[in-house]
Amino acid sequence: MAKYMVIYANLRKIFGFTRSGTSVLGKHALRLISVRRLGRSVGITLVATLTAITIIHNFANVGGSLVLAVNTPKAVVDAATVHTVQSPIDFTYESRGFSWFHSGADLVAPTGTPVFPIMPGTVETVAYDPFGFGIHVIVKHDEGYESIYGHLSKTEVKEGQMVDLSTELGKSGSTGFSTGPHLHIEVHLNGVPVNPADIVPGVK
Repeated sequence: MAKYMVIYANLRKIFGFTRSGTSVLGKHALRLISVRRLGRSVGITLVATLTAITIIHNFANVGGSLVLAVNTPKAVVDAATVHTVQSPIDFTYESRGFSWFHSGADLVAPTGTPVFPIMPGTVETVAYDPFGFGIHVIVKHDEGYESIYGHLSKTEVKEGQMVDLSTELGKSGSTGFSTGPHLHIEVHLNGVPVNPADIVPGVK
């Protein structure tokens, strides 16, 4: 009988049937649940942050009809240092301009429209990004300028190639994260995006 009484007392302690209401199982379970909740919360926060960053980055360069109407001050660019600048493509209209959310201009044109560099330079990158610019070309120019041509359907140049205003970089398209045929053009000055409208003819 004494043996059963000891077992009974131990079971009461384990499951919390005591005057204090505390239990051995409850203490450990609570600690385990707290650790799991903390780990889950941290994991969910990290995933949500990374997802938000990815979505913001990608939607910023979608183009097409998804236009974000945000007025931002124009970047100050010393156009006098730029020798000859031309429009990169014969486009029908500009679906989205430069803003804090969109670091370039989207110039709508049918797939297959020839794309040219805005200034003479050297092809720095020819690449494909399925979740961003798609098929794209990056050209390095003088005076610290660099230009990006995104969502191309094909390219006509290779890395390291010197290009002038008559060199065809590729054809416009809708590759990568895009809602329709257009050219996404970006201009960087010393690594910082500037408003293409400040130096590229036809861009507003």
